[in-house]
Amino acid sequence: MPPIQTLVGPAVASDGTNPIARSGRAGESIVQELHGRYFEQAFRKNLFIAYAAAQATSLVGTGMVGLQIYNGSPVAGGVNLVLLKAAGFCAVTTPVATGLVLASGSGQLSAPTGQTAATRTGNTFIGGQGSSALATVAATFTNAPTALWPMMHNTIAIATAGEDPGYQVDFEGSIIVPPQSYICVASLGAALVASGGFHSFMWEEVPV
Repeated sequence: MPPIQTLVGPAVASDGTNPIARSGRAGESIVQELHGRYFEQAFRKNLFIAYAAAQATSLVGTGMVGLQIYNGSPVAGGVNLVLLKAAGFCAVTTPVATGLVLASGSGQLSAPTGQTAATRTGNTFIGGQGSSALATVAATFTNAPTALWPMMHNTIAIATAGEDPGYQVDFEGSIIVPPQSYICVASLGAALVASGGFHSFMWEEVPV
């Protein structure tokens, strides 16, 4: 099989032509994004966001308050939830809560009980179809989650120090939530007080 031919150096091509792919002097392929990073999956309506406004946020336990994303799709023929981003902040003075973490749990064979729906869940293609995931701000799970990734360190009362910078974590698809599993935001040290937290997740849904 002959080697694939590429062109080293810039090229100017017209619409409707079939130019040779470009490479660098070390033989590396040269590519450039045409649209934003998530355009393709957003355009195909595979990206989703869940938002929790003014929520208490609990320590890890079977009864979670804050923001939870449960993958209740079928094990066969369902989807994996591929976590892209998490963001949020503390909105109320909370000197005893020392931080926030991403936590995860598995072995949840059916939907959690005691559900309160998330403030909003939607497709990033505005008006697109709904998610296969269940987004809640309060739910009781079979197995308590465990901390997975630190997201924010809270050092002092907001009323004393001013604005809290919050957190924005780009997981870049490195965390996958398969069917019968879930992720959530959890507090460290002590629970955030009522109306104390705003949280959001963005994820991609990919067939299992």
